[in-house]
Amino acid sequence: MGNFHLRDSPGMIIMRTLGNLAELIGAELIGDSEAVVRQARPFDSASEGDITFASDAAYRAKVGGSDASAIIIAPPAITSGKNLLVARNPKLAFARAVELLHGKSYTPLGVSADLALGEGAVLGDDLSIHPRVTVGAGSIIGDRVTLHPGVVVGENCRVSDDTVIHPNVTVYDNCEIGSRVVIHAGTVIGADGFGFVPDEEGRQVKLLQLGRVIIEDDCEIGANCAIDRGGFGDTVLRRGVKLDNLVQVGHNTELGENTVVAALAGFSGGTQVGRNCVIAGQVGTNQHIRIGDRAIITGQAAVTKNVKPGAMIGGIIPAEDHKLWLQKQALYSRLPRLNERLARLEEIVLRIEQAGPD
Repeated sequence: MGNFHLRDSPGMIIMRTLGNLAELIGAELIGDSEAVVRQARPFDSASEGDITFASDAAYRAKVGGSDASAIIIAPPAITSGKNLLVARNPKLAFARAVELLHGKSYTPLGVSADLALGEGAVLGDDLSIHPRVTVGAGSIIGDRVTLHPGVVVGENCRVSDDTVIHPNVTVYDNCEIGSRVVIHAGTVIGADGFGFVPDEEGRQVKLLQLGRVIIEDDCEIGANCAIDRGGFGDTVLRRGVKLDNLVQVGHNTELGENTVVAALAGFSGGTQVGRNCVIAGQVGTNQHIRIGDRAIITGQAAVTKNVKPGAMIGGIIPAEDHKLWLQKQALYSRLPRLNERLARLEEIVLRIEQAGPD
């Protein structure tokens, strides 16, 4: 096991010609192919040597006044006297440009001398394992994996190639993490799901959680998320799932490929979410419901029933004046009685109508 050497890694400046950049991001260049850009910047602060993008019609109208060396826009092209890169999805093209200009190549830092390594654990090549990391017995760490300070990987886990786990992440025993996964600080993977059964005297008896967590390739998990292990089967994040910070994934939940989940969302046990879904912030689900492929759930929605593929559902409770809210709550409590009175009135009106004008 080699010594750990922290190397200086100042942000490199990668200069690219517009001709080269346009080819790499799939955009049509209108302007000087030999012009050079050094960094990506927001529209309002971009200057010479920068590339930016016009995100909407308002910014598109200001292209001619920008100091940026190049601007990514949506078609059709416009006459502006500026270097333009025309792309069907400007934001996507800009994201690719950011990666090309600012992305860092991987340089292995070695393995810290104070790594706590369990019996039978296997380490891959070209690793970056920082101080105060624990890898449990029987676990397998792939090539070019980065484990930041305070990471704990339990027993019989697998962490595959090119994955990055940030500080103080805990991965419980028997979990599997795919390749090119990014897990941000403070997240807990594989804690017990919330499973209890009351006994004859009402005391809660723990139902042991025997499943695993499986995270497939190319997922990204935000800070301070909790992904519980399955009760008997597994909790699964399919390829390309992206979680924001502070997301709760209950036991035996499955999130489909390329689904994105915003902060403070929570999935009750057994929830099944399809592919390419968008789950907004503070969404909550009932147990064992199914959300179909490409569904969109808007913020603060409580999902109590199955959702059809491609559906967009929502329903929120916005903040309002407290006294008005109290008045509404008082009215809500009277709704059953008011409904009964309305039904009686409808019966009376119906009898009158049936009796005719006489």
